[in-house]
Order: sequence, then structure tokens, then C-alpha cells
Amino acid sequence: KHFMPKFDEKRQAILKNKEWRHMACEDILSVPDKWEYPWVAAWDLAFHLIPFAHVDPDFAKSQLKLIMREWYMHSNGQIMAYEMNLDDVNPPVIAWSAWRVYKMSAVSVKDRDRDFLTSVFLKLLLNFSWWINRKDPTNKNLFSGGFMGLDNIGVFDRTEELPEGMTMNQSDGTSWIAFFAVVMLQISLELSGGQDGYPVNDAFQDISSKF
Repeated sequence: KHFMPKFDEKRQAILKNKEWRHMACEDILSVPDKWEYPWVAAWDLAFHLIPFAHVDPDFAKSQLKLIMREWYMHSNGQIMAYEMNLDDVNPPVIAWSAWRVYKMSAVSVKDRDRDFLTSVFLKLLLNFSWWINRKDPTNKNLFSGGFMGLDNIGVFDRTEELPEGMTMNQSDGTSWIAFFAVVMLQISLELSGGQDGYPVNDAFQDISSKF
């Protein structure tokens, strides 16, 4: 799909997805269904891949790696929301999905695909930094975003811009980031080694303290 058709400057100014000019892709991605929601949404995909890990673990892992490739993930670390508005903000559940797929797709601890986990973890570091740097406006660990845990049934339309001088702090956004940090800590400790016969990796041990 090519998400950025060429329009004149006036139309470009009001276009959604105008910050995603790098995105030109022709890949197969899992979508919610072929009738009501036949479009790509990253956080829906994260949940779809849990049952896929039982059926086709290689496909599940490839999908997670794909949406964090350079022709999908923004250079600032943002993961797309959904194709109608890539710039929107959804709960950061990709790390959780990757961690679950990693564990579910192995018969034993020795069979776990650490190369896959390392690959997605390095990209997730970019996404975690994007959240910390872009969605914590007052640097008080109170995070904002678009529609979050309540999806599109919230009391307020949180995809609309706030009036001038106003800010919105969202308890769900903040709790999602706490969850994101916990999962990233689990992954970094797993990659740190020192157990199950894996050698110690000092680099990942150092990173784990970030979370």
C-alpha cells in the first residue's frame, strides 16, 4: 500500500498520514476480519498473533518483525496506529505480544528464538523512547495519547485536538506505559543470560536498569 498519494500543498496540509512519507509497502499483514474491519491496525495485530503462535509461530514472529521494519516504523520510533490515521496513539502492546510469542513458540527453554527476541527488542527500545520523549509533556511520568484502553467508547473524543492552553492526563496511558516498562524489563533480563546455560550479556544487563 502507498499511504501518501501526491496532492497539492493545500490538500497536503490537512491530510492524515502526511508525516509517514517513508511508508511504501506491499506486504501481507493480518487484519481483524475481511468484512467489518479489513484494515491494518498494529495493536489489533498484537493480539491476533497470540493464537497465531500456536498455529504458525514463524508467521507470528515475521509479522512482529515486519511492523517494526524501517518501511513501517517511523524514524522517531513511533509504531503506526491504523492505516486511516497512522499517527494516532494506541496502547503499546507490541512488546507484550513479542514476549508471549517468543515463549509460546518454543517447545522448551532451550528452543526459544533469542535472535527473534533480540531483533524486536532493539526496535522496541526506539518505540519506548518515543513514548517517554513525546507523550509525557510535563516530564512527570503522566502520559497522554489518542484513544487508549477504552478504544472509541471514551467519554471524550481524545483524537480531537485540545483547546489552546489545555492538557489532558490519562490514567490509562500512564498504566499502559508502566506495563510496557515491565515487559521490557522481562525481555532485557531474559537477554541478559546467566541462566539456562546462556552466557551473561552485560550490555542487556545495563539496559535493564532503564526500565
